[in-house]
Amino acid sequence: MLRFILRRVVYGLITLWVIVSLTFILMHNLPGDPFAASERLNDATKAILLKHYGLDDPIWVQYGRYLQNIVSGDLGVSFFYPTRTVNEIIGQTFPTSAQLGLYSIVVAITIGLTLGIVAALNHNKGLDYFAMFTAIVGVSVPAFVIGPLLSYYIGVQLGWLPPALWKGPSYVILPTITLAFGTLATMARMMRTSMLDVVNQDYIKTARSKGLSRITIVVKHTVRNAILPIITILGPLTVNIMTGTLVVEQIFAVPGMGKHFVNSITTNDYTMIMGMTIFYSGLLILAIIVTDILYGVVDPRIRLAKGGK
Repeated sequence: MLRFILRRVVYGLITLWVIVSLTFILMHNLPGDPFAASERLNDATKAILLKHYGLDDPIWVQYGRYLQNIVSGDLGVSFFYPTRTVNEIIGQTFPTSAQLGLYSIVVAITIGLTLGIVAALNHNKGLDYFAMFTAIVGVSVPAFVIGPLLSYYIGVQLGWLPPALWKGPSYVILPTITLAFGTLATMARMMRTSMLDVVNQDYIKTARSKGLSRITIVVKHTVRNAILPIITILGPLTVNIMTGTLVVEQIFAVPGMGKHFVNSITTNDYTMIMGMTIFYSGLLILAIIVTDILYGVVDPRIRLAKGGK
């Protein structure tokens, strides 16, 4: 098991290094520089700023210095906010994005799994069609359509909930529903498919022949085995939700990382773009490693089949 975990950690570090290198190369091959859009700066001032931030050094010198800073946990100073570091901005805004993401993943897991189980247990019946219709709508309609609709009709027209901002529990509901809708639809479809596959297995038929109650078969045998594919995608899906709040944050004026990430792209803020990309990538890689470990614990055949001991 230890060898299995170490191998996953090494793969994760290599993947992160590749992402850091590719992001650095892409950023420095973009046309212009972080100060190109500032018409108030003359050439002499721009040259001083480029020298101050080390942007006039050879690319391999900048790359080495950036890697060294990352190893020490320093993501650099934002070019757009010169008095703030990228670490500070991420530290101040990520808790809000994470809070919204966690609320959404809880809603998505709860409703998504319930819909999937109900649909499978009522295959080709009314509840099955309703659950799958909800899933299809969730997959087909993007957040930038659902969000404004909820904000306008529920928030503005009906006045049931605040249409925007982030000031208390009631302000959380609409952004959470918007962010969770697509994920719960995916989970519902996967859970339904997995449940339908499991209910036809021989051990389920054996359990029925033994006279076990339906609820015992469903809880102890069907759901337990059908949920393995959900565990596989749960880690990356959680990070995807936590980092996929950019659009939802813009729609509902949530003070998370989304605004800074969008601004960094429009202003060529190299350090902010690279810092947030590395942060998101690190979270995703960590989630994949934890998922692999949990999956290996739940089903030891997987790690043994991959050479783990």
